[in-house]
Amino acid sequence: MSSEKAAAPLKKYVWSLVVLNFLDGLLTYIGLSTGAINEGNPLLASLSPFALLATKLFLSLCLFGFLFTPFIKIQSRIWRVTLVMVNILYSVTLLLHLYWLVILVAITY
Repeated sequence: MSSEKAAAPLKKYVWSLVVLNFLDGLLTYIGLSTGAINEGNPLLASLSPFALLATKLFLSLCLFGFLFTPFIKIQSRIWRVTLVMVNILYSVTLLLHLYWLVILVAITY
């Protein structure tokens, strides 16, 4: 194992969460703006598409900030497993977004 990976064992999981959260926000914005989807999260459902996108971007920036804190060097298996599970859930959500957008494009054309 390289010394960089040993020094920051959670780095790749946090990075992937930053990217997945950003993509989720972008695809949700597109889906909501076109009327293809409805927001399933009751906490975010009352927001406009742009406000939801801005919220997701802000959360991505906050997650990105974790890369520069001591949190990234935690050697905890619990944190690693938690981040892996969150990444899996976000990946499934993104697959749903992509599925809906493909259906939207197919119907449009």
